[in-house]
Amino acid sequence: MTTPRLSADTPRGRMYRLEPDGPLVYPSITTVAGMRAKDHLQGWYATMASKRALEMYDWLDRNPQRAPAEISRVTRNRWQTQKRIAAAAEEHTRAAADLGTLVHALCEQWARSGSRPTAADAEETMQAQRERDGSFAADRDPAALLRRVGLRLDGYGAFLDDFQPEFLEVEQTVVNHEVGYAGTTDAIVRVGGTILSADIKTSKKVRGDYALQGVAVVRAEELLDDDGTTRPAPEMTGAFIVHLPEDGGYAAVPLRTGDAEFATFRALKQAWMFQPEDCALDPAGTPKDLLLTVLRAKGGLDALR
Repeated sequence: MTTPRLSADTPRGRMYRLEPDGPLVYPSITTVAGMRAKDHLQGWYATMASKRALEMYDWLDRNPQRAPAEISRVTRNRWQTQKRIAAAAEEHTRAAADLGTLVHALCEQWARSGSRPTAADAEETMQAQRERDGSFAADRDPAALLRRVGLRLDGYGAFLDDFQPEFLEVEQTVVNHEVGYAGTTDAIVRVGGTILSADIKTSKKVRGDYALQGVAVVRAEELLDDDGTTRPAPEMTGAFIVHLPEDGGYAAVPLRTGDAEFATFRALKQAWMFQPEDCALDPAGTPKDLLLTVLRAKGGLDALR
């Protein structure tokens, strides 16, 4: 997906401004949805780190003549070796995100032009992405990468043929002022006379928490253009995912976007607003200071007046 012009990364996640050069006002939909706990990732991080460590052992087994020198190097510089092992999950995630960004960009070209990007278009887009943000730095076989992208585009083309979506908006930023968030949906489409939000995913599987992103788009109040112009958001019946898996094909996966999902999203927005660094106050010097500070912090002194 292309980076929306009115958004920027911050220490608290991606945020949006409502006009060019204006202040960053609202957190992005993905930032808010990302407040949900991801405890399951801890095990995956450990698995990826152990996998890299085993790959290093395999290398030593295949190159016994170089093992003493390599073991000596690792022993002398343990911190760098730890960093390399610990970075396995992050590097895997970055590579998957780079591929997803490239596929999104090409699907966006397709939706806007009405024709499939050529192989030359794909290579040009890949090179531009590499020069812009260092994508595919560890990829040594660009031709194989483009073949993987082409397989995803085959799936996207099959989706277009089967569902015949009418693209109303492409890469459109949406805003909800009541809750206070903004985000960008890959497309707003009309399918069978019904308006829906559509997002393209190249992940291994379609996760249920994508519904939090979907419902936020569906409940948007306005469309926000790059120049700060706003338009009323169309009434969207729901949201779905166009899943383009690694092995080809596609799946059009509908999402739940009801009141329960939106209530969860709103609660996550409240969690995002919480500022933990403001909650540890200055040390108290006396029991009286301690009690007074505790009461003031919870509004107790005002309640006693």
